[in-house]
Amino acid sequence: MQLEYQGHRYTLTDSDFLIGSDPGSGLVLASLSPKHATVRKLGTRMATITPMADAVDILVNGVTAQREAMPLLHGDVIKIGEHQLKVINPEHPAGGPDTPPVGGRERLHDTMFGVRKESLLSHLSGRIPPKVEARTLQGEYSGIILAGVVSVVAILAFLLL
Repeated sequence: MQLEYQGHRYTLTDSDFLIGSDPGSGLVLASLSPKHATVRKLGTRMATITPMADAVDILVNGVTAQREAMPLLHGDVIKIGEHQLKVINPEHPAGGPDTPPVGGRERLHDTMFGVRKESLLSHLSGRIPPKVEARTLQGEYSGIILAGVVSVVAILAFLLL
């Protein structure tokens, strides 16, 4: 994984990559706080970015990064203040089977870090699907399920008595 900024590529290693105005940062940007954000590589296809303070301004594909780690995939655009970076995976076949489907980023984030109520509501406003009513089991499947339940009850009764 690499970060591209103004034509230069910065390769991510297994250690945290610091972005900020501190001279020891992997990417020094004078207009930012000394330790503005860290990027952590996770394997060969993904990384995360974590703001280091509450008041920092970080957007990933237009979505504000909170104080929790936010996943980064090939092609993502990171906006930090007035600076723009792009996430590059040199091994990624652009548009190939590894390209996440629409909405895949949000599902990945929710799976990795849990659903934040505020972000969930802001992303779903006006797009909440209609209620899906439960269907009753019909035909041969209900008999199989009933037989399974009766078997479990019989085994439990045998073991407990």
